[in-house]
Amino acid sequence: MKVCPRCSELYPDDADQCPKDATPLRTVLDPLIGKTVGGRFRLIQRLGSGGMSSVYLARHVLIDRLMAIKTLRRDLARDPVQRDRFLREARAVNRINHENIVEISDFGETEDGLVYLVMEYVPGEPLLKLLADGPFIPLRALDIAEQCGNALSRAHQMNVIHRDLKPENILIVQRRDRRDYVKLLDFGIAKILDAPSLTGSQQIFGTPGYIAPEYIQSTDIDGRADIYSMGCILYEMVTGALPFDYEYPGDLLVKHVTEAPVKPSVRHADVHPAMEAFILRCLAKDPDERFRDAFHFNAELRAVRERLGPDSSWGGLDEKSGTHARPRGREGSDVHLDTSVDGDQRRLFDGIAQALGEPRPGTTPYGVPLPGSRDTIAEGIPREDLSLEDPSLEKGGSPAGLAIPESPALDGPIAPAAIEAVQADPETPTPLVRNRFGLLGATRWRQRYDAIAQHLDALEASPPEIAHAMAFAARTLEELEEAVASAQAYQEAVEALNERARDFRGTLGRALDQVAGRLSAERGVFEALVMRRNSLRARREAARMKLRRGEGSEGEADALLWELAAVDEELSGAGQRCDELESQRAELAGELDAHNEQFETQRAQLVRVLDAQMLRVEGTAAGLRRPLEQAEAHVRAAWPATPSEGAESGPSPGSVS
Repeated sequence: MKVCPRCSELYPDDADQCPKDATPLRTVLDPLIGKTVGGRFRLIQRLGSGGMSSVYLARHVLIDRLMAIKTLRRDLARDPVQRDRFLREARAVNRINHENIVEISDFGETEDGLVYLVMEYVPGEPLLKLLADGPFIPLRALDIAEQCGNALSRAHQMNVIHRDLKPENILIVQRRDRRDYVKLLDFGIAKILDAPSLTGSQQIFGTPGYIAPEYIQSTDIDGRADIYSMGCILYEMVTGALPFDYEYPGDLLVKHVTEAPVKPSVRHADVHPAMEAFILRCLAKDPDERFRDAFHFNAELRAVRERLGPDSSWGGLDEKSGTHARPRGREGSDVHLDTSVDGDQRRLFDGIAQALGEPRPGTTPYGVPLPGSRDTIAEGIPREDLSLEDPSLEKGGSPAGLAIPESPALDGPIAPAAIEAVQADPETPTPLVRNRFGLLGATRWRQRYDAIAQHLDALEASPPEIAHAMAFAARTLEELEEAVASAQAYQEAVEALNERARDFRGTLGRALDQVAGRLSAERGVFEALVMRRNSLRARREAARMKLRRGEGSEGEADALLWELAAVDEELSGAGQRCDELESQRAELAGELDAHNEQFETQRAQLVRVLDAQMLRVEGTAAGLRRPLEQAEAHVRAAWPATPSEGAESGPSPGSVS
C-alpha cells in the first residue's frame, strides 16, 4: 500500500503518483496503516511512537470523523499488568470527564491481540514545542497553569492523580474564541487512589525534570504531587529552564529531594516576587507546605495574577520578541528544536504527536532535552513511512477491514479516499471528513455495479454464468446497503448515549467542582483556625509559666483563655461545615461513578451489537468482489475494440465514472 504525503489518500502498491495532485506516492511500511481497528476506525497515518505505544490518525468509517488511536506495543499487550495499566488510562479519563482533558471514547482489543484506546483528535501543539520559542509572558503562563489546575481539580476529586505532568503532555489549542486552550493527555500511568495497585511500592513513575520528591522517597502520594509537577512546568514557562542545575538525570532526581530550587528571579531577572513565591511554594519538598489542593492552587494563582496587573505593567514583553533567554539544556547549552512544519503536514503531525508516555525524540531516556537535538516529530516527516520499532508486528499481508471496491470506471483498483484535506477548524477539535464515495464504500459498490450493468446492457448477450453473477451481486448489494443502514443506526445510538453521558458528566462534574471548591476554602479556614489555636495555646502556656515565676498578671492569662475558647468554638463550626461539604462531595462523586458504570455497561452492550453488524458488513462487502470481478472480466474481454458500423455503440469500459 502507498500513501500520498500531501493529501493522505491511500493507493495500491502499483500506483506511482497521486491522481489528485500528482504528488509522488510513498510506500507504507507500517503494517497497521490501512487496517480497520475494532471494525470502525481506519488507520490513516502514524502520528508518533515511543517505547510502549504508538498514536495513529484514524477515520471513523461510520460517522466520518477523525479520531486518534493509541495502540499498546504487542509484546507488552501480552503482559497482563502492562495491558491493564494501558486500559486504566481510559477508565481514569472517563471517570474525570473534564473539558480540559483529552476525551477517550472507546477502548478494546482486536482478535489478533492489538490493544487500543480511541481518543478525540485535537489539532493543537504540545507545550514543549511552544517553549522552544523562549519563556512566556507571565499572564500567558498563568492562564495555561490555571486551566491545568481546573482539570486537576476534577481529577483529584475523582481520586485520580496524573503522576506524569510535563510540557509534552499539555496540548495547546488555538481557537477563534479562546487563545491557548489547554488539553491534558496521557493518563497512562495515572494513579486511581481507590483502585488496587498494579505495581510494587518501589516502582518510580514520572519524568525526572518534573517528578515530586515523594515519588523518589517512595512515600504516600496524593494530588499535591501533581501540584509539584505544575510548579516545575510554571517555572519553565516563565524562565525557560528547569528548577535545578544538573549534570545527568540521576543527579536531577537527587536534587528534587535534597536541594532547594534555583530561584526563578536568578534565571530571569524580571520574574515578579509574587510569581516567584507562588512557584516556590509549589516546589516545597514537604507536601504539607504546598497548596493543599488544586482549588487552593488556582485561588492563589488568581491572586498572583491580580497583583501582576495587565501585560503593560510587566513591560509588555512578548514571548517571541527575542528578549527572553532561550531554554537551557545540560551544561547551559541551548536546546535547538526544529519547529518548522509544512502547513499540510502540520495539521496531521501537530496535536497528539507527543501524546505518549515515553521519552520524546531528541531527549535522554529520562525525558530531558539533549543539546543540539532535533525534534523529528516536528520535521514534517510522514510518520507512516517509518517502520514501527515493534518486532512482533507482522509484516506484509492485506489490510484488515472492509474489502475495497474497484473503480466504477473499470480502470482498475483505486482505494477510496482515506481522508480529504484536513481543515482543522479551531472551534472543531474533531473535524468531520466527507468522503464522496459514501460511508464504508457502499455507494462506490453501487456505482461499480451500475457501471458494469450498463456495459453488459450494451453488449448483445451475456453467458448465463454472468447473468447469475450479476443477480447474485444485486442481492448481495441490497444486503450490504441494509447492513450499512443497520450499523449506522447502532452507531447513532452509541453517539446518542455518549452525548447523554457527556452532558450528565459535565453537569454533575460542575456541581462537584462547586462543592469541592467550597470544601477547599472551608478547609483553608479550618487550617488557619488550627494555627491560631495552637498559637494561643502556646501564648497561654507562656503566660502561665510567667505567673508561676511571679511575673505577669492573671488578667493576661484569662484573656487568652477566653480567646482560646472562642477559637475552639469557631473551629468546631468550621469542622462541622467541612464534614457536611465532604459528605456532599463524596455523594456527588459516588453518584458520578455509579452513572459512569451504568453508561459504560449500556455502551458495551450497544458496541457488541455494533461490532456484530460491522462483521456482517465486512463479510457482505467481501462477497461482492468475486461476482463483480467475473462480470467485469467478461465485459473487458467481450467489448469490441471498434464498434461495428450501424451498431449502437455503448460507453467504453473506461468512460463511465
